[in-house]
Amino acid sequence: MPAMNVAFLLQDTRALYGAEQATIRLIEGLVAAGISVRALLLHETRLGAGGSPLAEALRRTVPVAEIPVRGRFSRSAIGKIRDVVAQERIDVLHSTGYKADWHAAIASKQGRLFPVVGTVHGWLFRWDWKERLFQALNVAALRRFSRVIVLCDFYERYLRRCGLGPLQIARIPTGLRADAVVSRNEARTLWDAPGAVFTFGLLGRLSEEKNHALLLRAVARLARDLEASPRSWRVLIAGNGPLREKLRRQIARLGLADRVELADWMPAADFFRRVHVLVQCSRVENQPLSVMEAMAWMRPTIATRAGGLPELVQDGETGCLVRKGRVRALAGAMKECLVAPEKAHAAGLRARDRLERDFSFDRMIRDHIGLYAAECKG
Repeated sequence: MPAMNVAFLLQDTRALYGAEQATIRLIEGLVAAGISVRALLLHETRLGAGGSPLAEALRRTVPVAEIPVRGRFSRSAIGKIRDVVAQERIDVLHSTGYKADWHAAIASKQGRLFPVVGTVHGWLFRWDWKERLFQALNVAALRRFSRVIVLCDFYERYLRRCGLGPLQIARIPTGLRADAVVSRNEARTLWDAPGAVFTFGLLGRLSEEKNHALLLRAVARLARDLEASPRSWRVLIAGNGPLREKLRRQIARLGLADRVELADWMPAADFFRRVHVLVQCSRVENQPLSVMEAMAWMRPTIATRAGGLPELVQDGETGCLVRKGRVRALAGAMKECLVAPEKAHAAGLRARDRLERDFSFDRMIRDHIGLYAAECKG
């Protein structure tokens, strides 16, 4: 095992969404494999005083240095990054997030001072001029990196269209240890409870890209189609975000208050102990952790054909894929699960098998270490 020092540069948003959780698990795996890792957090002073869930989670595994940043760009942060790389003899700087990527590109003088690797966790592709500007700036920074890691084919093709060369891009899908998430015996418990209310669930930030409104319209259609349902069923939506009140009003307007529970953010274990089928009806996605956790919990996923979702969900095998924005198709897929729950159960079992076979955590760690080693030699 090569002796290497790796520093991770992240923007501290004071949240632990899927990208942050995936990064933390990657860091834990690298440390367990013998790689020396530390974290640099760009701390935005505009957020004021208060604790950081991301910093606290990272400190359980690695040393963390917080770098204050005022505004979009900080020259002092550039100097601090260079100082840490020099003083700690960092071999590779691994950056994630648009603000971190720009600071990393400038601090490394476009890779001339030290190698910089980045991971793309995705953009929203909304028609908001600020978002589009930051996305373009992020891509411009990535062009200056030594290597750029993508999790799925969708973003690899996108970055190639943006001018990144095939040798600059490395595809390393997220890996997950299923047994570390849940044992097979515990995952079977819900399926073995015949009296349990059949529950569809959506776990994630309450924001536009997740398209909760599509799910609610599909639920309303399903409720009309199944006035005499073969079994009792419900929907659990869990998460925090700016759309909470809007979703609450939509639930009331559609008359779904007795059918849909709008919960706060929930740990994945608490969520999947209640949910038989995950619904991921996003407009855009990369490789969402919620789907991989569903696979570990032996839960099939009904997903839209968006971003990297078709690479996680095998249509007709581990779940169902529907076209984006299609209410009827989504309601139809949910109805099929209700009418034939044994097929949904079997799809969940196959999903667990596929997670263990095709999304190995150990392979992900080995691939990252190999990439770092190649950059050190270069």
